[in-house]
Amino acid sequence: MESRNLKQRGHPGHGERGHTGHSDRGVTVVVSDDYSEKIKSADFTEIGYQFQVPPKSGTDPRSGSKMYGAYPALATDVQGASKCDPTDFAAASLDSGLEGVLRSRDLMFTAVLTLLSLFTRLYRIGRRGHVCWDESHFGRMGAYYINGTFYHDVHPFLAKGLVALAEVVAGHNGTFDFKSGSAYPEYVNYTLMRIQMSLYGVALVPLAYLTCLQLNLSRSMAVLAACFVLFDNALCVMSRFILLDEPLLFFTAMTLWSAVSFQRVSKYGRQFSYKWWLWLLMTGFSLGCVISSKWIGLFSVIMVGIATVDDLFRKFCDR
Repeated sequence: MESRNLKQRGHPGHGERGHTGHSDRGVTVVVSDDYSEKIKSADFTEIGYQFQVPPKSGTDPRSGSKMYGAYPALATDVQGASKCDPTDFAAASLDSGLEGVLRSRDLMFTAVLTLLSLFTRLYRIGRRGHVCWDESHFGRMGAYYINGTFYHDVHPFLAKGLVALAEVVAGHNGTFDFKSGSAYPEYVNYTLMRIQMSLYGVALVPLAYLTCLQLNLSRSMAVLAACFVLFDNALCVMSRFILLDEPLLFFTAMTLWSAVSFQRVSKYGRQFSYKWWLWLLMTGFSLGCVISSKWIGLFSVIMVGIATVDDLFRKFCDR
């Protein structure tokens, strides 16, 4: 067995226990001789910096295969010579399994933000009993799918199909023509239709929070970003009517979350692992959904394409 002291990269302006200066405190790792070469080759300079406090003892040092420290990220298995995720210094990762999620404050923040989003999107959503705004277009298109009427429209099918699904769930038979400004008849449960479509807008708030966490932002900044989405007047209004914008924005947010999560796993995790494939497939699925909702979703494909080109350049060209 041997012990090595690996220097952790400092952070400008903060030293030991938050005082001004630079810290060169190292992290003591106890490993067996068999893995000493792996530690030499490991890129420990990639370890992120969030806090400067003296490390506490972990498990029994005689186990000889763990890195010890005050934070979950420092308890990384050295046998695989894996890198540490900088965000784990600031918060328990949502990738640590069900037990880790239940212990994490991120679950509480996500739940609270979701409840607030439900309130801002659903409060008195059925107050206006008239066909409003573009409900006259997209509500009618959903009814056309139900009664089998052929029509042509510039938008792809998916979002309009979700509107038709909401009408079917609400019990609509496809006979109401959604004339602009007309009152909804008693047999059209427009409130339930609007509630179903608004749920896509509700999901934007927790997705904003989770995406910011994946971007290595602190909890406070992630909550602030989610609050921007929560109280944005335009998003609140669009989420309260039968429109195509709610599914479009939802799939766009899903694309951004999945793409950022994939980039994070690609950088800090293992290539071709289960999580790598999961987030890759989620990104592709979300891209397919967003471009199948409205053609404006093509910009999401361009965004992911640029990020992919940048990632490949860093891996294969910028060495």
